[in-house]
Amino acid sequence: MDKKYCVYICEGCGIGESVDIEKLCAVPKEEGFAVKTSPILCGKQGLELLNKDIADEGVNTLVMAACSRRVLYDVFRFDGCIVDRVNLREQVVWSHPRDKFPAPTEEQKDDEEFIDHVQLLAGDYLKMGMARVEKIDMPEGYLLDTFSRKILVIGGGITGISAAIDAAKTGYEVTIVEKESTLGGNALNWRKQLPGAYPYDGLIDPTVTAKIEELEGYSSITVKTESEVARIAGAPGEFTITFKKPGERTEFDVPFPLPEEMTFDEKGNELTADKLHEKFMEYNVGKQDILTVDPDGEKFGAVILAVSYIGGENAQIMLKLPKAVTGIFQGMLLFFLLATDVLIRYRVRLGRRVEVGQG
Repeated sequence: MDKKYCVYICEGCGIGESVDIEKLCAVPKEEGFAVKTSPILCGKQGLELLNKDIADEGVNTLVMAACSRRVLYDVFRFDGCIVDRVNLREQVVWSHPRDKFPAPTEEQKDDEEFIDHVQLLAGDYLKMGMARVEKIDMPEGYLLDTFSRKILVIGGGITGISAAIDAAKTGYEVTIVEKESTLGGNALNWRKQLPGAYPYDGLIDPTVTAKIEELEGYSSITVKTESEVARIAGAPGEFTITFKKPGERTEFDVPFPLPEEMTFDEKGNELTADKLHEKFMEYNVGKQDILTVDPDGEKFGAVILAVSYIGGENAQIMLKLPKAVTGIFQGMLLFFLLATDVLIRYRVRLGRRVEVGQG
């Protein structure tokens, strides 16, 4: 990229009143930079100036001496250009008001020994901005040699089914993987579900069966039931996936971390790094290193995780609880959901019982 530089200094928001713009323009000129000013750089005329210079004069490296880069970032964005924002407004003018840092008098302007700290600060920030744009280049996108447009959806519940259908509608090839023998997940056991469309005034019959039928109508969707993902390797655009049957052990299973009790020796001292690695390899004997890519794996461009109850399952595994416990917890959640729905539709009124004959 052949850079063509230009510095643009805004005079608005108090910058022009606080800083000597003419002196400030001399800073980039000394460095060989072109410089232009604008009363309000983010206004109509200021933006017209910027766009005209980019289109007609080929300016592609801009130093904007104006406000903070945290504001108007969408206004000062120009495709194919390097833009650096020098914050004169907040970091110089507003944080160093002239009532605390007085502007030089007419006599002081001609005094070479007088230092105007506000002016000096503005010039220093401008020099830093010019130095930055000289040292940076436009980033170049990394192009993959092989790019897969297939999408993998992990989880065959209502979330995964919906994701697979949406992806197929946009023209992608989709594979949905489910560890059970059928799609649907926990939604197959629902009696009612929350409404997905207006008028949202009550629970409705489950839609999972209709969703499964809709999914089966897409030839671009491949369904893998009774399957799990053993390993995901690679990067976006070129993931390599290893599939396996539930409960099956393969060399590409993800290695497990060492249990805490195995990280200490017989005396209770923490193992060294070498010993920890040795123990780790023994603990995961038969498994390939995590960085090893399965040569027979299937290629995918993107992976979508659509597992609804992963938190409950993790808690069940870590705490060694029966599966029924998480089922009870989920049932309690459904009970409170239904109870809330009843309270929304009906009002509970408390009254005092009045006996006959009492006034």
